[in-house]
Amino acid sequence: MPTVEELIDRARKNEEIARRLFDIEVQIMNIGHCSDFFDQLLTLVAEKFNIEHVWVSLTDSPINDHILRSICGDREQEQSSALHVMATMDFLQATQSSREPILINDGFKKYRYLIPQAVYPKLGSMAILPLVVDGKIIGSLNLGDNSPDRYEPSKDSFFLKQLAVKASISLAGVSIREKISFLATRDPLTLLRNRREMEESLERELSRSRRHHDPLALVFIDCDDFKLVNDTYGHDCGDLYLKYVANKLIDMTRKGDMVFRFAGDEFVLVLPNQNTADAEMIAGRIKDHLSASPLMYRGLQVSVSISYGSISTDQLVEPTHKTLLKAADEKLYQMKKHKPPRCSLIEAFDLH
Repeated sequence: MPTVEELIDRARKNEEIARRLFDIEVQIMNIGHCSDFFDQLLTLVAEKFNIEHVWVSLTDSPINDHILRSICGDREQEQSSALHVMATMDFLQATQSSREPILINDGFKKYRYLIPQAVYPKLGSMAILPLVVDGKIIGSLNLGDNSPDRYEPSKDSFFLKQLAVKASISLAGVSIREKISFLATRDPLTLLRNRREMEESLERELSRSRRHHDPLALVFIDCDDFKLVNDTYGHDCGDLYLKYVANKLIDMTRKGDMVFRFAGDEFVLVLPNQNTADAEMIAGRIKDHLSASPLMYRGLQVSVSISYGSISTDQLVEPTHKTLLKAADEKLYQMKKHKPPRCSLIEAFDLH
């Protein structure tokens, strides 16, 4: 039976652990972005509790799409060594969908998909803390130590569960706030940045262009056959058509370029450090690729044809976001004006 002194010492240690957990909760609960949340969480946990290895595993389930997009951006980027995205089935099989912390110091092979390759050979013990958002397990916060004793399975996991709950609740709050902010600046169909965001981004890029004396190009894009697509195949196909074009624009532009849905079937590319010749080359390459890569819809090939107008700041005396858009729109009009008329998609693709 423990002595009074031992009980007091244990109470003091528990109080200190609770204080550190509270400190972590306070610092992560109001973070605005998921990427910042994970960076801060991992740093705090490692520092507050002197943990050698701390990382997060996230499943590839749809519920994590927003979180992963927040961390990695619209385009694929190299993931942080502290973040692992893994197949949902592999994760659930390894953890048996447990909502309680899992402590292990043997049999790491079962959990190999959760463990970074660089950490795997060093692990003596490990704690897997489930992250639960909207009632669903989305991954885990993982703590690793070189010693087999630190997370020995028979140890009390009460405070580990507290950490898991605090991290999950805070992550849910961050995710909701970021979703609200995201939707306010995005087109709901294509998830491209919307017109309002375009105007603000273009003003920022123009300011940067003036400061550094670098050119800035803009491409205004219009889909030639969008009305025919809707009339021939219906609005479901039309929606897929717009999403298809949006994804191609993202795939075929650089990481620093910006793609916006302006309105309807119109899109805008903002290309930093590019002149008009560069923009023409990029737009021409996109146009050729889309023409050669039809959208597949219910076994049919739906062609994708665009017109565009390109302009850059070095062609205008005092460029503003309005004058750039107007100049690009005028060039777009000229391209469309000289295109031959299209009767219908049925005739165009000889589907009759």
